[in-house]
Amino acid sequence: MKNLFLTAGAMLIAGAAFAQTPSMVQVPTQQSSPTATATVGGNYSNINQKAVGSNALVEQQGTANASFIDQTGSDQSNKNEVYVKQWGNVQPSISGHLNYSDITQNGAGNDFTALQQGDENQNFGTQAGFDNIVMVKQGANSAQHAEHNIAISDQDGKENSAEIEQYYDNNVATIKQRNDQTAGIGNQSYQLQTANPNASAGHTAIGEQWGDDNKLVQMQDSGSPASGGGNYAESMQGSAAHSATNAFAQQKQSGDLNQAYASQLGANNTLFQEQLGSGNKAVASQADNPVNGSNLYAEQYQDGTDNEARSKQNGRNNEAYQEQYGLMNYSTIEQRGGVNPNDGNVALSIQDGTLNDSRIKQQARGNTAFADQTGDGQMSIINQNLTSNSSPNGHGYNSATVIQRNANVSLAPQVQRAGATRARF
Repeated sequence: MKNLFLTAGAMLIAGAAFAQTPSMVQVPTQQSSPTATATVGGNYSNINQKAVGSNALVEQQGTANASFIDQTGSDQSNKNEVYVKQWGNVQPSISGHLNYSDITQNGAGNDFTALQQGDENQNFGTQAGFDNIVMVKQGANSAQHAEHNIAISDQDGKENSAEIEQYYDNNVATIKQRNDQTAGIGNQSYQLQTANPNASAGHTAIGEQWGDDNKLVQMQDSGSPASGGGNYAESMQGSAAHSATNAFAQQKQSGDLNQAYASQLGANNTLFQEQLGSGNKAVASQADNPVNGSNLYAEQYQDGTDNEARSKQNGRNNEAYQEQYGLMNYSTIEQRGGVNPNDGNVALSIQDGTLNDSRIKQQARGNTAFADQTGDGQMSIINQNLTSNSSPNGHGYNSATVIQRNANVSLAPQVQRAGATRARF
């Protein structure tokens, strides 16, 4: 697996959130203005603007350029705006390489757009306030080279939006958003990474959100298996100190050997994971022990061979759904909570193929478990006597159903749920 990048705080959250710890990452060094200078042979630009209604435009072409922009102001109707473009074809000349962009905005209603072409470029963006917008694009749909780029965006406040798009391969995108309101309009985070041939070793996407009413979407497209895979996506909504109520997260990956990890701590949260390819892993954790949640919804969809899906929920009135199509897939759902018969949890596992393995574990009362498998050599295990020190014990009022059929036997067909694909918000 390639080197990954993430803040130290996020590493601690990730380690606590997942039963199987995701890959740990290392933070790149952010340069400081104005003491830092461009690499020999490059250009250097520094813009500092105060008050409202300011615009900054920087265009740099070539290699090893550096741009620093700092804006301070707060007025939604008279916003500050930044546009930075650093470009150049890597081939046939060594252009669009080792460029650096640093943008800081403090106030309300600010926008910045950063476009970078080429290899080994970096963009750091920081916004404090509300109703701010970030748009970073590294590479292009028909990119020359656009690999080993880094884009890191940090937003503090509510009603903010951040979008990072990266093309080609081996790029890293990180978005961190903190909603400082206990309720109300949250933040939106969108990461799109597509891999063209060349090395195509995959991208890394990290998303972290605190507070309520946030939305997070991560899309990693490697096309067919021949185009590669090896993508890594990690989303974290909430922490031990910051709740994540009414959160929405979606992760979608195509290609082989991808990994997706998602964590939500709070109530009324929704999570979708979809992987198309083989050798993929998806891990969903909602209100993980000892944190309790309620009205949680998780859906995982995998189509391919040798895939693994894991879902864990803690609390009551929760729902977990898993679908796997192909050979030698493994799925597990673990649900803790549900003290009363009327507030139990629901788990559904559908597998279609050969030599698949489904496991469902539920604690306490009023739970429903359903496993439906089509094909040969299937295994299904349902345990509704799971105990835990974190929730009241007691069992009963549970329902378990297992249907296993050979594809040649005529039975009522499985009801295939829609894949976890959701339109971009």
